[in-house]
Amino acid sequence: MKTFDKKKVETIRDNAVRLGADDLVAMCEEDLAARAPVARARSSSSSSSTRRVSAGGSASRTGDVVGGYHFVCEKDHGVIDLGDGRFWSGTWTVSDADVDKSLDAGAYLALHETRSQPSYRQGKIVGYRKAPGDDEGVEFLVESQPKARAWVGAGSGDKGYKWVRQ
Repeated sequence: MKTFDKKKVETIRDNAVRLGADDLVAMCEEDLAARAPVARARSSSSSSSTRRVSAGGSASRTGDVVGGYHFVCEKDHGVIDLGDGRFWSGTWTVSDADVDKSLDAGAYLALHETRSQPSYRQGKIVGYRKAPGDDEGVEFLVESQPKARAWVGAGSGDKGYKWVRQ
C-alpha cells in the first residue's frame, strides 16, 4: 500500500468532503489524526459544513471558564465519526483562548437537534484544531459519552455555555 504525504491526504480528504464521500473522509481524518498529537492539534482540516456561532459571552466573566459547550446541530451536520469512540464536531466559531481554558478544565461538548431536546451526541473535549480558511473556526475532537445532556445556557441562538468557576 502506498503511503501519501500529509498534503496529499489533506487534498484527498478535501475532495472527499466536496463529493460527500464520508467513508473516505473518515479514513483521511484517521490518517491525519495519527500523524499529529491529538490534544490541541491545529492541523488543517475540513468539515462538510461550517456554523457561525459567536462566542458571545467570551470568558470575560472574571474567574469563569466554559465547562460545557451546547450547540444546535441538526442530524450530525458536519460531524465526522472516527469509529473509535471519538468524533469531530464540525466547525464552530469559538475563541482559542476560551477553548484552551476549557480543555484545562475538562470541558464537554453536547450537540442537540433543538434547544428543547436533550443532546443526541456528547462527550469530553480532548482536542481541537483550527478550521481551514476560517480565522475563528474551531473543530472539537470529542470522546463520546452515552449520557444525554439537557440544554444549558441563557439567551437565544444556536449555542449555550455552561460556565464554571476556575
